Amino acid sequence: METRGSRRSLLLPAAVLLVLAALAGVLTLAARGQDERPRVARGTPSGPVPVDLAARVDGFTADFTADGPYTAPDAAQRRAVAEGVLGAMDGQAEQAGRALARVGYRLTEFTEAATGRRVAEIAETADAPAVGSRGWGRVYLDLSARPYWTVQVPHPVSDARTEALGVELFRAAPGGVLVLAGAHRKAGADGSSDVAHRSDTVFAAVVEALTGRGLPGIQVHGFDEGSLPGQDAVVSGGAGQAGPAAELTAAGLGRAGFAVCRAWREKCGQLEGTTNVEGRFAAGAGVPWLHVELGNGLRTEPARRAVVAGVLAETARSWAAKP
Repeated sequence: METRGSRRSLLLPAAVLLVLAALAGVLTLAARGQDERPRVARGTPSGPVPVDLAARVDGFTADFTADGPYTAPDAAQRRAVAEGVLGAMDGQAEQAGRALARVGYRLTEFTEAATGRRVAEIAETADAPAVGSRGWGRVYLDLSARPYWTVQVPHPVSDARTEALGVELFRAAPGGVLVLAGAHRKAGADGSSDVAHRSDTVFAAVVEALTGRGLPGIQVHGFDEGSLPGQDAVVSGGAGQAGPAAELTAAGLGRAGFAVCRAWREKCGQLEGTTNVEGRFAAGAGVPWLHVELGNGLRTEPARRAVVAGVLAETARSWAAKP
């Protein structure tokens, strides 16, 4: 016969078992919840991946050829890109974006991988009319400091690796604006894509707008050493006076062991840049401007190119304290 005591003894273990089962279920759910949470690997960067500007520019210029496409812009198109650049420089992103959108350009920002600085890119959109065939170029602005100088690359690929030098110089001194032509200098009919000698280009419009704001510039070119034997580089003020920046640049290149022709002291063949349209505009505005011609080795050999970029960066930094 089952007594009251025996029933109580049987109920107690059953209750304990129920409690233990419930506790086990809770622990199982908790463990499962832990397993289902997103796992973040240690060292995984947050936010957008930094952009390697050198690789980006190399990708942009990879297809530049002498028989490549180029379409001359009209005055309104040139003005729209220049307005967009000035708007971006002034921190007016919406205003800049509207101006650029009128001609199939856009303003984007990214972190540059080598420097960690924020950079603005002004370039054609993927769905721009005849994208890739207009050849108008790009502009990069360093947003880490108020822009106060420019590096101008009018003949990428044609003057081999001047585009790489432009990037290295842009990285080496803060507050820079990199203005990059968008086609081989021989791509356009009748020299229309040679932006160093044509004022009806987007490149010229942008440089003139920046020069009008008082930003001095360094324009980099290349020459075949055979056209000026015994010289590695030519430094000139173009159509203007050479000034302290030219002296500083020539001295720096000389200390680096390079033979430098100083156009204000001696004849340097046809490499003085006196017919350069951006240089003429700067001379008329009274803004410092340098025309730097570099032999092949100083552009194509990475170690020597880095030395040149360092010298030119010193020149750029010398403008930082100027009003």
